[in-house]
Amino acid sequence: MHLRTLFSGLILCLLLSGASLAQELADANAVVDRYLAAVGGREKLRGIQDMTVNMTADMQGRTLEMETRLKMPNKFKQVSYMMGNEAGGTIYDGTTLSRSMRGQQTTKQGQEAFQEFLQNHPFPELYYDTLKVERKLAGIEKVDEKDAYKVEYAANGTTWYDYFDKESGLKVMRSATTETPRGKSEVKVRYGDYKPVGGILFPHSRSQKFGQFEMNMETSSIKLNKGIDDKQFRIK
Repeated sequence: MHLRTLFSGLILCLLLSGASLAQELADANAVVDRYLAAVGGREKLRGIQDMTVNMTADMQGRTLEMETRLKMPNKFKQVSYMMGNEAGGTIYDGTTLSRSMRGQQTTKQGQEAFQEFLQNHPFPELYYDTLKVERKLAGIEKVDEKDAYKVEYAANGTTWYDYFDKESGLKVMRSATTETPRGKSEVKVRYGDYKPVGGILFPHSRSQKFGQFEMNMETSSIKLNKGIDDKQFRIK
């Protein structure tokens, strides 16, 4: 009789814990919190002062190299090289974002510039509360045949979606719709091959699909807190 009571109590605890977990992950904030915990935790992520990321991709038989430098809280520089020659770049000095490509230069200011900076930040979720980004759970969808929580974000008239693997909690995809000269086009970025660097999990593979164009990138190195001079982010 005692064993039966103990067994029944154990089953009840398991059911209650399962129900609690289901309820927790039915909320978008809980899904995001679980993701941040899975990659290392908020405290660890806020310890990043600067980082340098090097990536490579094959572009129809040609090698594309990309170096990205970030300095917290709001500086960013990205340079692309094709076959060893500089192909373009973007610099954000905390106020102005300047992009150069094929001899053409464009700039953005203020909130628009900061939003683009966040798109290139590895953990923009750290800023969402401050920026009052709205978020809600939009359901569960399949990503690479695995269930993923779909979280919808909205800010300043822009909407985008992040997908978090239901089992691991890791972010596996982002999707957004952008305006192009030919109309609206959906951009999808897939993340995979998570590996630890300095106690933090970073995706080391990235696949980006823009319309009919798709590019697969592999991370060759990630360096944290090596010290980056502010001069690196000056816009000429």
